[in-house]
Amino acid sequence: MPVIYNIFSELNLIIYVGTGLVTPTEFFRVGDEALQNPHITENMKVILDFFNAELDTSVSDIHLAIFKNNEAKQLGKGVGQTAVYTRSATMKFLGVALRQISFDSVANFSIFHNQSDAIQWLGLEEESVIASWETLTKQIERT
Repeated sequence: MPVIYNIFSELNLIIYVGTGLVTPTEFFRVGDEALQNPHITENMKVILDFFNAELDTSVSDIHLAIFKNNEAKQLGKGVGQTAVYTRSATMKFLGVALRQISFDSVANFSIFHNQSDAIQWLGLEEESVIASWETLTKQIERT
């Protein structure tokens, strides 16, 4: 299933939304595409919305996440604070494992089960983010 993204430069934010079955390979393919976008800036905040996705992931995918994060840093587009919005308990455990394995690589990463907490943690204005997020969510519903 699709993973799409949009860059909201005025919010210093990129939002990814995935639905259906999402694999790390698919997500990082889209992430690599996003890194080529000139509107992506160093330490841009990120929301990964996998609330309506089934994540096909395992502990072995942690190494891929660390590699991709380091690759983005080398391109001068290091990932900023990242909020993962999901209902998956597995993602919560994988997030803890990721921090334990490579704290320096992915320090600003947290899992959330509601949008408001994710937005507050990112330090963003909720109304603007929700409006942008809903626009992207409606776009994926049409695909």
